[in-house]
Amino acid sequence: MAPTQRVVLAIVGFIGGVLAASVLAGLVVSATGWELSVPASIGSELGRTVRQVGQAAPLDDHRVPAAWLAVVNAPLWLGLAGAPLLARRAGLSWRRDLGWGMSAIDIPAGLALGVATQFVLIPLYEVIFLFFGEQDVSGPARSLVASVDSPLDLLGLLVITVVMAPLTEEIAYRGLLFGGIRDMERGHVGSGVIIAAAVSSVIFAASHFQLIQFPGLFVFGLVAVAAFHRTGRLATAIWAHVGFNLTTVVLLLWA
Repeated sequence: MAPTQRVVLAIVGFIGGVLAASVLAGLVVSATGWELSVPASIGSELGRTVRQVGQAAPLDDHRVPAAWLAVVNAPLWLGLAGAPLLARRAGLSWRRDLGWGMSAIDIPAGLALGVATQFVLIPLYEVIFLFFGEQDVSGPARSLVASVDSPLDLLGLLVITVVMAPLTEEIAYRGLLFGGIRDMERGHVGSGVIIAAAVSSVIFAASHFQLIQFPGLFVFGLVAVAAFHRTGRLATAIWAHVGFNLTTVVLLLWA
């Protein structure tokens, strides 16, 4: 499959997945009264509880449970990974075009890289805060962890953060998007890789729709690109993504 076609496939898969997931999320919210975005700071939680007690209302944070969030995200994952699956009939080779494959070293190396990237980002955000003031960087992740109320929700959280997001996002953003742009710019040798890394990482970071997390996601995108490009295997980037996300989940659950 031509590089241009791979880039278009990644973009179409993402847009289609987002639209389908948004429709499903709207249906779930309208049917249940849950809310997709609920602040998870201590002050917000305390204020909401006090208000509900004062109104003699049932204590409920109205969050979509994590198990249902996994269901809501399914169309997005289908768009990110389903599009290249269907494209196999059009000549897309997962091994040749996406670097599909794994070596034993990919697991420990990828996990270590993902965990290390999380801790490298801490001083990066300290610098950002000097210019823009203190920001609640972990708010979205903390809200996601706060949606865990049962073992099924915990399973849903793990499916979202350490299984499906790393797998499908690496297929789309590193395998299809970075690989496609890199091959389109192959004549530029080194600069072609830099352009592909920068563009794919910007799109990856922007696709999460979280402005305050954009710098960190962009940096991780570059790390995942480097892992993929260096080894030629998508598995290295996938396991780095697992380590990156799992670090956040463990730290928030432990807190």
